[in-house]
Amino acid sequence: MNLRISAVISLTALTGAMTSCVTQQQNLYELTAMPALDEYCLEAQRVITRTNVPMQLIVHKEFSTFVKSKAVIEGPTIHQYNWYDEEGMILGISCKMKSADHLLLQFGEGTAGPEGYCHDMNRQVYALVQRQATNPVYADVIFDPSESLDTKEQASMIGPTWLLPFTLTRIDDKAYLHVATKGFVIDFLDPRFQKFPPSWRGTHYCHLIAPDYLVRLLTGEARAGVTIGRAPDKGDYRVPATN
Repeated sequence: MNLRISAVISLTALTGAMTSCVTQQQNLYELTAMPALDEYCLEAQRVITRTNVPMQLIVHKEFSTFVKSKAVIEGPTIHQYNWYDEEGMILGISCKMKSADHLLLQFGEGTAGPEGYCHDMNRQVYALVQRQATNPVYADVIFDPSESLDTKEQASMIGPTWLLPFTLTRIDDKAYLHVATKGFVIDFLDPRFQKFPPSWRGTHYCHLIAPDYLVRLLTGEARAGVTIGRAPDKGDYRVPATN
């Protein structure tokens, strides 16, 4: 075998090995099964911030305790709240999660990132849901890009604004189903927020569509046009003292 052919074969083998490695790394953050509801935000954290750092999750039954909660690096500890309709079906799931940059700062290179989007979780859930809803009633499903990490809306959003009601699903005049989300990131090292207490920084908040609701939408058993979210009550927020 001449050296030129040998070099080409070696390069091909190296490229194949690197591609396989990248694919395996990506697969670490792919959903292989529908997450249990009491672990939903743990899976969302893994998918959206590309991390396998172990987390503690608190699922809040009371809205007021969820409002007061903060995603903190101790644990790390993240939070979840479920939005129900009048019949008890979960429509949406809200997650207060850690940002990739704070996880990297705390746990080191390769433990998180790059930072993703709330719809990364919604899209992966939809891929699993399609196996159950094989004959969807909608011509297409569109994940509206209402969250962007570099828009003025995202940069100016704060917790109370994030919690306000918004329309989660709608149908357009082409009979396409639209799924919205509302999320924002406060990087721990973002110079704009250095005056904030540490527990307010290094966060990624997301509102996500619930899997069962998405299944029922696709099969025509549930209606689109619902809203989730709620304005916090007076006194729900307490601004901690700063040193």
